[in-house]
Amino acid sequence: MSVAAVTDIGPREENQDRAFTAVSDDGAWVIAVADGLGGHPRGAEAAVAAVEGLPRRIDGEAEMAVAFTEANERVLALSASGSRPVPLREIPMSTLCVAAWTPEGGLLIGWMGDTMAFILRHGHDGFAGYCCGIPHRGPFGGIESCLGMPPEDAGYGVGLADVEVMADFEDSDMPGAVIIASDGAWEPLAADYGDIEWLWDASPAGIGSACDPESGDAAAIAESVLTSARSFGLNDNATVAVAYWRT
Repeated sequence: MSVAAVTDIGPREENQDRAFTAVSDDGAWVIAVADGLGGHPRGAEAAVAAVEGLPRRIDGEAEMAVAFTEANERVLALSASGSRPVPLREIPMSTLCVAAWTPEGGLLIGWMGDTMAFILRHGHDGFAGYCCGIPHRGPFGGIESCLGMPPEDAGYGVGLADVEVMADFEDSDMPGAVIIASDGAWEPLAADYGDIEWLWDASPAGIGSACDPESGDAAAIAESVLTSARSFGLNDNATVAVAYWRT
């Protein structure tokens, strides 16, 4: 198996996306993508804080929740500036999506925000897959849940992360790969499809259409997804992380 991540700054002046990949000796792995929220200062710092302390191994749902809680605490710490309350518009924030597999715990995927994970299977005609979750977006497109966002009933600089576990696959039902893509990487593909329902289209017209059928490792899949997004025009930073294993 292999893991890899690629990124493109797109039309932005700064790349606020960050990725994380790790493989243990027994084949367990963790991949993650964080996207610093545009419009908030220090978004890149928030993305770095989100991924820099992630464990190289996550054995179960409880450990996934802990990983998100600790990531949230690191992002919230960026807002600590003495006794002066930090205005909401100045609080660094970041999305985060994490996928992890261990021989004992199977496959787990958790996320906050609109950085999304896709399950990928390799068939006779190439790849097909689907998105595991739903973007945390409001009716006008704003992010409703992300790292660094204090709860409404709490003071600035405090808060707890919520984490939703999207999937828990056992060995008998393991897919061939997991793709994590920031919104800058998957939105151009969904826009070309003409509908956000593209996220959940399990036919080859979904995420599989962005994957080179000749890809033989994680790096090739990641690069093919990013190349597909580039071909439709990037409007944001775009980052893709992939874990791939032959089945």
